[in-house]
Amino acid sequence: MLQRFWIFLLLVWASVPVLPAQNTFQGAAKRVPESEVVRQSAFIEAELERQLGHYDKAVEKYRKFLDTYGDEAAAWYGLARTLQAQNEPRGALDAAAKAAALDPANVWYKILQADIFEKMGQPADAVKVYQALCKQSPRNTDFLDRLAYLQVLAGQPKDALNTLEQLEKITGITEATADKKHLIYLGMGDIKKAVGELQKLVNAYPSRVVYRHRIAQVYESAGDKAAARKVYEEILRIAPDDEAAKMALLADRKSSGGSVVADLQALKPVFQDPKISIDSKVKQAMPYFGQMAKGLPAEAVTLLLELGDIAEKTHPDDAKAWSLSGDLYYHANRYDEALARYRTCIRLNPRVFSVWANTLEILHSKGDYDELLRLSEQAMDDFPNQPLAYYYYGVAAIEKGRPDDALPPLEQANLMTVNNPALALDIADQTGRALLLKKDYTAAQKHYEPILNKGGDRHPGILEHYGDALYWAGQQAKAMEYWRKAAQIAPSPRLEQKISAGRL
Repeated sequence: MLQRFWIFLLLVWASVPVLPAQNTFQGAAKRVPESEVVRQSAFIEAELERQLGHYDKAVEKYRKFLDTYGDEAAAWYGLARTLQAQNEPRGALDAAAKAAALDPANVWYKILQADIFEKMGQPADAVKVYQALCKQSPRNTDFLDRLAYLQVLAGQPKDALNTLEQLEKITGITEATADKKHLIYLGMGDIKKAVGELQKLVNAYPSRVVYRHRIAQVYESAGDKAAARKVYEEILRIAPDDEAAKMALLADRKSSGGSVVADLQALKPVFQDPKISIDSKVKQAMPYFGQMAKGLPAEAVTLLLELGDIAEKTHPDDAKAWSLSGDLYYHANRYDEALARYRTCIRLNPRVFSVWANTLEILHSKGDYDELLRLSEQAMDDFPNQPLAYYYYGVAAIEKGRPDDALPPLEQANLMTVNNPALALDIADQTGRALLLKKDYTAAQKHYEPILNKGGDRHPGILEHYGDALYWAGQQAKAMEYWRKAAQIAPSPRLEQKISAGRL
């Protein structure tokens, strides 16, 4: 709004006829010649076009001004900015150079030159411009900072370090300069000097452990575990409750070659400490889920479940603790105990859908369709983009004998399974079941048939229920064929009964 206001004033000024008037001209109060007013107006018109984004018109007016009135630094600068806006770097650079040559004292002209060089991918040339600026204003910290950046960009790290040293002589040791020098030394592979820069910050701010953490991380990345361990131990002497240091030392002990059982025993005090966040505890437990799937010693599984129980007691009001414990019991195939913990987790309102997914799966396997219907409906409300919630609602509604309630959510779920073909087949199977329950056998048969050549011929549920549709359509022999195909993939007492009896 402010820019528009000034543009409006300038436009008004440019549109008013100009007459000779009393003004300051060439340092003295006198009447301004009309020719000077015309010259200034011509320059202002070019500036206005640039401000308004009318770059073609601005270029035309700047060039006309320069042709008419000769070299003028401000006009060349305006032309350079306009050409830069038009993405014409070569022309912009030429114009900026002329502005800088005409008025060497104006730093803005040189700054524009350097900016253009940088955007053209010529940082070494931008370095030369900023070196001149720093010589012109040796205590300008912004110029020194920018010069160091450009020197790094130009592949001149040692020069950048020297520039930052000059900067530090003016500003003293600051986090910004020490951090930049630290990163430059890291890039050069000089770990000792990189750590030395951070150590300056440690010495300047001994109570701020963040710098010690960064030193430890540098040592870790360099593979010097002993040095990193020493730093973490120093951190705990200063800040005994520092969670990251505790976790780092724990990880160091675990990586020293101890058994899984010993590692899990070492986690007990960590899980019992309420000052350590549940997120850190979850992170420590995560690697063991994959190991549980492959098979862990019974003692190790017992210890993992104990850690989950400890997390519940240490963080009783945190949904993540109950989710962690529930997941541990789930992966240990102790589903009833997992379900109890998932229920508590859901009551505490978790925002991770995996808890709901595991809960709905367990309820389905148990045949608890009343709770499955209730929780899947809640899941649809809380996670409207999760097709699994709609799928389980459909399943529960079918099992409760409510096919009309099942079909809309199953249709909605189907729209969300473009990238999940396995779930899409499960949804298609349940949709057919709903049609069978409605006794619309023709619709069920027509529903299943096109799915068979899209993976349905390998889905036992689709094969079985397509057989059911054929049976009710009076094609018993063909129904038997599909029941047998389903039994070959996933035999069950229900299928065996259908096949032996030859009927539903």
